[in-house]
Amino acid sequence: MRFRTALLTLSLTAFAQTQAVTPVQTTYATTTVLTDPAALMPDSSHVLTGPETSAPPFDELIPSWNAVTPPGSSVTVEVRTKNAAGKWSRWFSFGTWMSAGAKGDPAGRSSVDGQQDASGRLNTDTLALTAPATIYQSRVTLRGAARLTLLAFTTSRRTERTAQLGSASDRAAWGKVLKVPQRSQMLYPGGGEVWCSPTSTSMILGYYGVNVTVPQAAAATYDRAYDGTGNWPFNTAYAGSLGLRAYVSRLPSLSAAEPYILAGVPLAVSLGWKAGELPGAPVPSSSGHLMVLVGFDSAGNPVLNDPAAPTDAGVKRSYPRAAFERLWLTHSGGTVYVIAPAGKALP
Repeated sequence: MRFRTALLTLSLTAFAQTQAVTPVQTTYATTTVLTDPAALMPDSSHVLTGPETSAPPFDELIPSWNAVTPPGSSVTVEVRTKNAAGKWSRWFSFGTWMSAGAKGDPAGRSSVDGQQDASGRLNTDTLALTAPATIYQSRVTLRGAARLTLLAFTTSRRTERTAQLGSASDRAAWGKVLKVPQRSQMLYPGGGEVWCSPTSTSMILGYYGVNVTVPQAAAATYDRAYDGTGNWPFNTAYAGSLGLRAYVSRLPSLSAAEPYILAGVPLAVSLGWKAGELPGAPVPSSSGHLMVLVGFDSAGNPVLNDPAAPTDAGVKRSYPRAAFERLWLTHSGGTVYVIAPAGKALP
């Protein structure tokens, strides 16, 4: 059965109004997760236009999605924003997604380079605005038998990234470490040294009993335009394609990450550092690196599975809390991959 675009637009509006996850709001970032697959109807080559959605003033936006894309199908996600003066930006395309092996789009799985206007610029997976916006709208194109099962949006303010740095902890998660498989990205010649993101994703998948190798995860998250595997929404989309619920979010502090550990949910985290800034790191510096937060030691220092370690046995390590938190918040704004079984209660 085929549906007109207008009818599909109404379906997406209903989808937004019956979201299964309450928006997580802080003074810094807001993440809204829409999860109601029954409200989106699988069809061939149609556009789903979402409602105009209000948010606290933001100048960065990251969408993420989970989709079923059988061979010959794909998903494209676009977003536009409206500033305080009521002016809309262009539609920014966050690329075309398809599962590994699918051949629906000649361009393959890829983000889109060179998108910029007076309102802002799209940096692969993050929309950076020149001035704060208060409204966003999404547009999702489904090709073939593609079916969308989750759509998420994280909005934040660059100036508030460190506003909650050093927030007090209730210490309930201190001393708790999750048993996440340890995997080194450095064991794989021909690209492994830059596979931190898919290696982190594969560790979290393994924790939930979904065992994929690091090379398999790298192949399944490769972004042709970016020419790499570090596209954040592509990594969560991959986890989502394997039956989990996965999306990109941002947290304001390590204390805000602690409830996830208490809930048994490890988080992939993104940070960068210069020489001497992260004591104990297996590499002296990084312009951008993903690792997995698996818990906290008894003193409250974060325990990480760092895939940059030279061996699997050396992956688990602890970093000084204050140094780690500052590097994570200043580099990526507290970006995390939230990956968990569908239906699991999240903080």
